Amino acid sequence: MADFDKEMLYEQLNNFQIQRHDFLNFFQVIKGYLQLKMPDKALNYIDDVLEDIRPQQDIYRIGNKTLLGLLLGWYFMLRLKGIKYRLEFPPEMKNEEFWEKHWREEYAQSFFGYTKECSDMSVMLDPEGYQGVILLGSLEGGFTCDYGLFKGDTCVKQKSYTTGQ
Repeated sequence: MADFDKEMLYEQLNNFQIQRHDFLNFFQVIKGYLQLKMPDKALNYIDDVLEDIRPQQDIYRIGNKTLLGLLLGWYFMLRLKGIKYRLEFPPEMKNEEFWEKHWREEYAQSFFGYTKECSDMSVMLDPEGYQGVILLGSLEGGFTCDYGLFKGDTCVKQKSYTTGQ
């Protein structure tokens, strides 16, 4: 197994472990509310959890498995820093056919490095109120990615990625 593939696999296994821990915690909190006869609190908590994991649902709509894995890794990197995550992309990026024309395997390693750089520039003492916004765009034979770290409506840091054309 190539070093890069191994690194991605290990990262995903770590992410699944984090997610497993989170889900067990979610269920414990819900169970606690129900045992305390607080069903409204349990329902509100479920709504909050669903809102928090919505970015994962958006990521799973990407039509390329390698990019999907890279974006999930990025999501967990930011989440562990306490930064909310928002992903936006054109609807055609949901289709595998789109990625057959716009993805090359050599993009994987450079995009992986880009996600790490963006995550590293997102280090701060108090992540409260920050959101990482990721905008994917289409290029002939490739794609773009713009990352902005926002505090409210103000972009405090920004970094762009473009594949070769």
